[in-house]
Amino acid sequence: MMIGILALILFGLMMVIGGDRGAVSVMSLAGNLLVLSLAIILMAGGHAPLIITGIAAGLISYITLVKQNGKNQKTEIAFGAAGIVILLLLAAIFLLLWDARSGGLNEIQAIQEDVMYYYNTNLHINMLQITVCMVLLSTLGAVLDTALSITSSLYEVILHKPDMSRREIYHSGLQIGKDIIGTTVNTLFFAYLGDSLLLFFYLKNVKYTAEVILNSKMLFQGVSAMLFSAIACLLTVPVASAGCMLFLKKEEKKEEK
Repeated sequence: MMIGILALILFGLMMVIGGDRGAVSVMSLAGNLLVLSLAIILMAGGHAPLIITGIAAGLISYITLVKQNGKNQKTEIAFGAAGIVILLLLAAIFLLLWDARSGGLNEIQAIQEDVMYYYNTNLHINMLQITVCMVLLSTLGAVLDTALSITSSLYEVILHKPDMSRREIYHSGLQIGKDIIGTTVNTLFFAYLGDSLLLFFYLKNVKYTAEVILNSKMLFQGVSAMLFSAIACLLTVPVASAGCMLFLKKEEKKEEK
């Protein structure tokens, strides 16, 4: 009941404050939820998790960038930059999670009887691939936000100063990235900290040693997702800046002709 009330308040504020753009945002959010729900159903049905996640990530990126903000140079470059960054990180994420053996239930979930009661451990699902998919999807939102921030800002810069050189465009993108990356990383950190605060209280009460906590799957699963998201945001800044340098400047020259 309370979740429904909070959702209505959220949608109402989006419509009132955002106007037409708020309505589009609501529809985009609904579309993304539908895509995620279908992806979960397909993966639970035994279909390849990485392939399903790749398709879902592409659809979510398209809905978030193009459908929500319109098809233009800014969104197209942001879409391409996000895809490049995710592909660059895919191998690193898979290899690191494989080496850490971080798939499946963590130590806290495994020892809690009330939690295990609801789990059927005979799932026939590759838990490592599911963990990789979780990290990729948690990284995607931060990447899309950073990519669009860079491309939108550089688009306005080039629009008001069309005589900029390619080098100047690229360095402007890096400077914009420096201004936003600090708050983005802090947002990711506090999102993880807030989500895990109760868990930290529990660990304090049961008196786990620092050595046990630092070497636990529980801590690694959460921190790795946060760190990969931060790394992805950092990589997105030069990639999106390079995309704007190449394609926004090229389009501007075409318009001059």
